[in-house]
Amino acid sequence: MAEVYSYDIYVLGLKDPTAGGRHRFAATMERLTGRSSDEFEEGFPPSNVPMFQSMDAERAVETADALGDTGALIEVRPTDKPPQEQPKIAVATRECPACNQIQPATNDECLKCGVVFKKYEREQLLKMQKDHTLEQAMIKAMQVREEWLHRATQYLEQHKMVKDASAAFAAELVQDEIPFLRLNSEEGPLLLTSRRLLARRENVFESVPYEMMREVDYGGGKIKMAKSKFRLQIIFHTPFPLKSGELSKSMTWHLDKDSSFSKDAVIDWGYARNFICGACGERELEYRTDEKRMFCRCMHCATDHEIDLQECMAVPLISE
Repeated sequence: MAEVYSYDIYVLGLKDPTAGGRHRFAATMERLTGRSSDEFEEGFPPSNVPMFQSMDAERAVETADALGDTGALIEVRPTDKPPQEQPKIAVATRECPACNQIQPATNDECLKCGVVFKKYEREQLLKMQKDHTLEQAMIKAMQVREEWLHRATQYLEQHKMVKDASAAFAAELVQDEIPFLRLNSEEGPLLLTSRRLLARRENVFESVPYEMMREVDYGGGKIKMAKSKFRLQIIFHTPFPLKSGELSKSMTWHLDKDSSFSKDAVIDWGYARNFICGACGERELEYRTDEKRMFCRCMHCATDHEIDLQECMAVPLISE
């Protein structure tokens, strides 16, 4: 029986043949051989051709362990050939994903900033998953906005607005916002758009997203003190910051007779519009006012949002 002097190592395949698995294998081969990883990205020799030849026992164990860590399927065969001199194996290193410090690959945490690698990678994966969910929820919110644009367009086709009815609000309107109904009141004009209710009081404009309206009360008829006026009141989910600096739980207008005929349209647009959660896409939100800023929290995933009154959006406050 021939005496064993050295070992050959054959690579039979990869447990993970995807691009990521091949990249890990190629990077390890670059460290083991000193050759460019590009040589190993596309493929490797047939399984009957040794990847490494005539290695002494210690070097063969080190190399087999390194290949095994990449998911390579290997076979180690003894030979009677004398060991050959092998290129020095470079120490495996890794770059800290938080501070970019280069250090031994065996480290569990960064020598410079102290980040725990497995925990950081797990948090990054969760963040990517959450960002993907956020993206899908925002797409859904944009689809809803498109539906409201379509509804506003349809309403205009059946109920033409008087010429220049929205002129007083022109500076407040934003791109892709369609005004479709104007109401007149003692307190000032109101304009319903595809995004919100705009109100002008003493030349101050209030922007009220429909989603902020918890209830709409049309007064049930003429007001006793002013028989030609009709009362309209909207009640908010949470105290609303007016431009005057006050917080208000509701706003009230006394509409003229012609505006009273739009009761059904106002109620239709003012009801059942909670914002969509930007993290999970649900609508069950709890609203609050904090230092004259408006927030809501999703009761399903506990994500907090700040409400942008101008853009009529609930922006998720997702911590990094």
